[in-house]
Amino acid sequence: MRKVYIDNKLKGYVVPSEMRNNSKAENKIFTPGTRIPLSKDIKFVRLFTAWATKSGKEGDIDVDLGCLGITDKDNILMGTPLAFYNQDTDFGVHSGDFTSCRAYEPLDGKITAEFCDIDINKAKKDGYRYILTAEFIYSGAADYDDMQAWSGVQLLDELRTEKTQFINLNDSLFKIKIGGNFQSHSAVAIDLETMEIVMIDQYSEEQQGINIDSMARKMEKYKKLVFNAIDYKENMFDLLSMYCEANEFLITTDIDSADIICSYNDYEGINANQTMFNISDNLENIVNLLN
Repeated sequence: MRKVYIDNKLKGYVVPSEMRNNSKAENKIFTPGTRIPLSKDIKFVRLFTAWATKSGKEGDIDVDLGCLGITDKDNILMGTPLAFYNQDTDFGVHSGDFTSCRAYEPLDGKITAEFCDIDINKAKKDGYRYILTAEFIYSGAADYDDMQAWSGVQLLDELRTEKTQFINLNDSLFKIKIGGNFQSHSAVAIDLETMEIVMIDQYSEEQQGINIDSMARKMEKYKKLVFNAIDYKENMFDLLSMYCEANEFLITTDIDSADIICSYNDYEGINANQTMFNISDNLENIVNLLN
């Protein structure tokens, strides 16, 4: 009987209702509503959007980023914005408004970005449950298909102390590739209570500049679909467990004894007799394997 190890973290990975309902993050697949754990000890995070022209040459594309500190009281989401036009908040610092983009070469990694640096402890003290991102193409590109763009999360040792207008996409960070015939987008949120990245990847029809209050109101209808998705939708841990039972595979908690390892992270030290399946690389392969 073949033994299968299923990573407990897959309990936070939402099963897509259809295969095209996925977010591309560093060429990996994450379903909206999926939760990615962060260390409980993290004190600061940077939420960013980064962009370049399609060609990678310097250009006049203006993308605006805002963040929203969201309280969740009596099942109602209420928000306080943090943006270049509103920096009067205790919980974070905005990078400022950048209206053009530098030349971008993937091997170099440096790319124009706006970002919000968030003080986790202050945000919690102020009563916020989530920090939500919202991005908007102000000028220079018709939509996200007309440019290169990413949004994501970077861990920090401290808040920004000097002005800069780029990040390095080759650094250790979590990023989502943005595309589509839209100008407004919400990429991720940080759940401050559970210390998890929550995949949102929702687009908006906003056409008149970034409006994170409006984006937050739109997120209210996604509360069940995104913030609380794991409570209402099947998770990958349970799905894989059912496949194993149906195919008479033995589920083991001992990773070293497993013939098959299922996770969304690659493990080091896999031996020649073990098969590693990273579901974020190819969801179908696992389902086919367990059929």
